[in-house]
Amino acid sequence: MEIIEERKTIWHKLAEKDLYKMFKELSYTDEMFIKFQKNRFKKCFLFLLTGLILGFIDIKLILIGVILALFQWTSLYKKAKSFYNNSIFKKQLTFSKFTRMLIPYLLQSNATLYNVFNKMVDRLEDGHVKDSLKKLIIEMNDNPNSEEPFKEFALSASGTDQAVLFMTTLYDYQQNTFDSSVVTELGKMASEQLFNGVDEIISFKLRKFDMFPTKITMLCLLITMGYLLAILVYLAKANL
Repeated sequence: MEIIEERKTIWHKLAEKDLYKMFKELSYTDEMFIKFQKNRFKKCFLFLLTGLILGFIDIKLILIGVILALFQWTSLYKKAKSFYNNSIFKKQLTFSKFTRMLIPYLLQSNATLYNVFNKMVDRLEDGHVKDSLKKLIIEMNDNPNSEEPFKEFALSASGTDQAVLFMTTLYDYQQNTFDSSVVTELGKMASEQLFNGVDEIISFKLRKFDMFPTKITMLCLLITMGYLLAILVYLAKANL
């Protein structure tokens, strides 16, 4: 697995321990990461500034700005993490579909991995799996006896240990044996991964539905807090 080196700028130090890693795994540049961090800081600073201004009316109101700034900082991180998890999940699901499509071709008589992969390129939709597969085909020509291109494809297309196991088993199948039972077992593995992905989709949809009342409650609470804050400001001005 690729080791991601973290650059130690102030924006990296302010980030949560896994935030930079998530950006790099999604192929975002350092410039995009820093831009995200700067936008986070600007939004939070606005809340802090609002709290300081309100502090001239009542020193206790500064706390409201601090709380809202912390809430905004955490909320933007959670939003980024949710986007990351969703992207990784879609990536793994696409790879699972690829493996399911692959098995029938491998079971055909006189099928070779090189020919099968070329057929798959024509069938796959544009995306990271298709691009990674094109690269794998080139690497297979350049390094026909190396397992490394298969590992790199698995990490690029899916990034999971299961994907690495699938592709290295496929390499061994090509190099050492053409026993169809190996392909059958790979087919079972692919089906299991795809069904697990469907189960995760269902669970995700149910979690979103369960969280809906909580979101409504939070929205009502924020509206109430805004109303109370307006009353406090009005009363403070009236007493000046």
